[in-house]
Amino acid sequence: MKQAIMHGARDLRIETRPLDANELEPDELYVETQVTALSTGTDLGNYLGDSTYVPDAPGYPRTVGYSNVGVIWRVGSAVRRFVPGQRIFSTRPHQSAYVARENDLLVSIPAEVSSEVASLAYFTHLGLASLRQARYLPGENVAIVGLGVIGLCTVSLASAMGAKVAAIGNSIHRMDLALKVGADFVCTSDDPKIKQRWEKLGETGVDIVVLTANSWDAYRLSLELVRHSGRVCLLGFPGRGQDPPAFNPLHPQWIYAKQLAIYGSGYAPEVDYPSQDVRFNTRRNLQYIFDLMATGKLDLSALISHRLPALRMQEAYELAATHTKELVTAIFNWEGME
Repeated sequence: MKQAIMHGARDLRIETRPLDANELEPDELYVETQVTALSTGTDLGNYLGDSTYVPDAPGYPRTVGYSNVGVIWRVGSAVRRFVPGQRIFSTRPHQSAYVARENDLLVSIPAEVSSEVASLAYFTHLGLASLRQARYLPGENVAIVGLGVIGLCTVSLASAMGAKVAAIGNSIHRMDLALKVGADFVCTSDDPKIKQRWEKLGETGVDIVVLTANSWDAYRLSLELVRHSGRVCLLGFPGRGQDPPAFNPLHPQWIYAKQLAIYGSGYAPEVDYPSQDVRFNTRRNLQYIFDLMATGKLDLSALISHRLPALRMQEAYELAATHTKELVTAIFNWEGME
């Protein structure tokens, strides 16, 4: 099989690796990848060698990518949840094929959902996990600060879940996309009247801010924007690549006076506990997202800006490295490369 391997910063190679799928263990299944998706946050950081801010980040050589859609071709004798021909989503890296165990994180994709759109499910799951951690209630006002692919997926998801959504970024193009996928209100992050503009939409203020950007300015804006007793979800990495801030990020004006709750966000249990013990784990979150996609309530197709054969994926990484706002996410086609 073919697999994308990082040997160092900007040293991405598509390599041939051994994969024996002829004799599966009873609980194993063999999957051939259709498409994988590029995260312009985590994936790009890995590509540029800028992932040391993540605890326990692996060194080189390393795989890259975590959004894989494939088709099951063979299953072991004891597999019951899956059958050949079924499409599944996994968090496997950019690779043309793999062997997995039935109890790995594998989620069936409804027939109504295209493989390309399905590959954005984990990006969306990060936003969903954030809203769940903040105890989101339907009808609350949610602001997304930062309009990368994860931010835009979260905009669309929050809208599908019944929120009034503000999308805040630094690109007219990204704000236009936010409106297409469900935002009620868009604004540039440097607009001096941002709070007044939001207040025209309702008197209660912003209940939850999901921060997907990394700058200290975006962090401070999130704390200022959210209402008294509101919740701020840190899905980005505040201060990544920057010097320490000139302000106190835990100043009493926010923690004491505004009584804010600040969450480190994006995590959901991966262990497959029974629903009576853990109602939503990562698998059930992904199933919920696919259900929204299948019914048309969650349409992320506008966020796929580039499509490339997998052998040319480095072109997308290099384009993402320029920080162009035209690239939202790229889809890599692996079919015929097993």
